[in-house]
Amino acid sequence: MPGPTPAPASPARRRRRAPRAARAVLGVLLLLLLAWAAAVAVSGVQAARALQRVADAAPGLAERVRAERFAEAVAPARAAAADAAAARRATAQWPYRAAERVPWVGAQLRAASAGAAAAAALTEPLPAALGVAGDVLAEGVVSADRRVDVEGVQRLAPVVVDYRERVEAARSALAAAEDPAVLEVLARRLEPVAGRLDEVAGPLGTAAELVPRLPGLLGAQGARTYVVAFTNPAEVRPVQGIVGAYAYVSVDGGRIELTGTGTDAEFGPARGDSAVNGGEYAGLYGGDRDAGRVQNLTVGAQADDAARLTASLFADAGKPVPDAVVLVDPVGLAQLLGADHAPLDLGVFGEVATADLPRVLMEDAYVRFAQDNEARKAFLASASAAAFEAVLADGVSTSALRGGREAVASGHLAVWSAREEEQRALVAAGLAGVLGEPRAAAHVGLTNVAPSKLDYWTRPRLRLQRPCATGSAEAVAELELTLTNPVPEEVPDYVQNQVATTAAGRRTARDVVSLWVPPAVGLDGASVDGRAVPTSVDAERGWRLVRLTVELPPGEPVVVRWRLRGPAQALPAEVTGPSTVIAPEVSTVPCEPPATSP
Repeated sequence: MPGPTPAPASPARRRRRAPRAARAVLGVLLLLLLAWAAAVAVSGVQAARALQRVADAAPGLAERVRAERFAEAVAPARAAAADAAAARRATAQWPYRAAERVPWVGAQLRAASAGAAAAAALTEPLPAALGVAGDVLAEGVVSADRRVDVEGVQRLAPVVVDYRERVEAARSALAAAEDPAVLEVLARRLEPVAGRLDEVAGPLGTAAELVPRLPGLLGAQGARTYVVAFTNPAEVRPVQGIVGAYAYVSVDGGRIELTGTGTDAEFGPARGDSAVNGGEYAGLYGGDRDAGRVQNLTVGAQADDAARLTASLFADAGKPVPDAVVLVDPVGLAQLLGADHAPLDLGVFGEVATADLPRVLMEDAYVRFAQDNEARKAFLASASAAAFEAVLADGVSTSALRGGREAVASGHLAVWSAREEEQRALVAAGLAGVLGEPRAAAHVGLTNVAPSKLDYWTRPRLRLQRPCATGSAEAVAELELTLTNPVPEEVPDYVQNQVATTAAGRRTARDVVSLWVPPAVGLDGASVDGRAVPTSVDAERGWRLVRLTVELPPGEPVVVRWRLRGPAQALPAEVTGPSTVIAPEVSTVPCEPPATSP
C-alpha cells in the first residue's frame, strides 16, 4: 500500500529553501564565469606571448629579406608562422569570442584578435613564398646572361596575387577593430602594423597587377620587339624631354638582346600620325604632320600618347614596329642603376659614376662635342645603350626594381604595350605614365618652345596652399611655381636659345607651363612675377588644362601663380611635376584665412 502523503511544506520552509537554491545557482554561475574569465585570460596570454615572439622575430626576418638572403629567412619565417597561427587559434576560442561582446573589455579583445588574424594571414604562406622568391630572384629577375626565368615568374605570380589579397584582408581586420576605447598601450602596438601594411599595399598592388602579365611581356608566347626611346629633359617636355636616341631590344622566351641603336637624325621626313591619340590630342597639339615630328613626340600629358606616336613614327620611317615602348632619360637610367653601381666606361669620358650620368650626357657631351653634333648624337646613342645594357647585365636586381619605382614616380621612366590587356596592367601598376582619372590633385609640365638645351639647369619649386573650406563648399586654393635657371656664363652654341638675337637672350629659356587640374576646378587668374597674364584653357584626358608661356633669364627666379576656385573636395590636395633634371621641391601648406579687422 502506498505510504501516507507528505504534508506540504509550510510557507516559512519554502522561503528558507529559496535562498539556498539561489545561492547554489549563483555559485554555479560564478564558477562558470570564473572558468570563462580564466579561459579568456589564458587565451589572451597565449596570444600575447605568441604575437610577441612574432614581433621579436620580425626585424631579423625583414633584414634577411631586404638582403635577399631568402634561404636564411625560411626557418624564422616558419617559426613566426607557427606563433601567429597559435595566436589566431587562441583568440578564436569561444570564450574569447564571447568576451568580445563585453563593453570596453571587448574593444581590447577585438583589437588583439585583429592583430592575431593579421599576423596569421601574412605569415602563413611566408615560408613557401620565400622558397619561390629564392629560386626566382637568386640571380636577379634577369640573370647575368640576360635570360629571364619565365617559369619562375609564372610560379611567383600566384604568390604575389595571394599576398595582395592577404594584405588587404589584414588591413580590413585592423580597420574593423579600431575603437576609441582601445587602450593606448595596445593601440601603440597595432598602429605601426597598420601603417606598415598601408605602405606595402601600393607596391604590392603594383606587383600583383604586373607580375601575371610579365611572361607575355617577356616573350613566353613568342618574340617581342621593344623600342627604348632615350629622352633628354635638357630640352624639356611634359613627358621627360625630346627623344634624341633609341635602341631596339628583342625579348624571346625570356632572353633579352640589344639588337640596334640610332639617333633622331635618322627620321628626317618621317612623321608619326597624331590621329593614333584621338581627335582631342590632335586639336591640342596639332593635327598636321608637324605634330608627329620626332621633336614633338613627348609634348602631351601622357607617356602612352608619346609611345603610340613613337611606334607610328618608326612605322613611317620603315623601321620594325615595336610591340612595346620604354621611355627613359639619363636621370631614370641613373636611378635604375643606383648610386652604388660600379662606374660605367663611357669612352672619351672614361669611368663615369652613375650619379654623374645625367651631367655627362646632358652637359659635358655638349662641351666635348661642341663642333661635331653628329659625333655627339652617336655618343648619346651608344652611351645610353651602354647604361641600359648595364641594367640588364646586373640581372635587374631588386635594387634596380626599387630604382625603377623611383624613376617611374619621378616621371623619368614609363612603359607602354601595344596589347590592350598588358597596357591595362601597366596602367593599373602605375608604370604607364598616365594622368589617370581626375582627382583632387594637380600636375605641372614644361615644354621648351625656343630650341635650346637650357632647361638642364632649371630648378622648379612648387608650393600649394590648401583651401580653408571642406566638402562641397566653394573654396579657393593657390598654387605657386618658382623657376630658377642658373645657366653658366659660357655654354656651347648648340645649347643656347637658337632663335634669340642677343647675348642675354641666347642664355634665356622659353617654356610653355602646363597645369592639369580636375574639371570641377576653375581658374580665377594667373600671374607671372605678380603681373596678370593670358592663359589658354582646354581639356585633356578628362582634366582641365591651363597653359601660359614664360621666359627664364639666367639666374633670375620667375614666379608663376594660379588662383584656383571650386568645391573644396575637388581642389588639389597634392601636386606633382615637372620632370626636370633637378627634381622639383614640393611643399603643401594649410590655408591662411583672411585677417579680420579688430
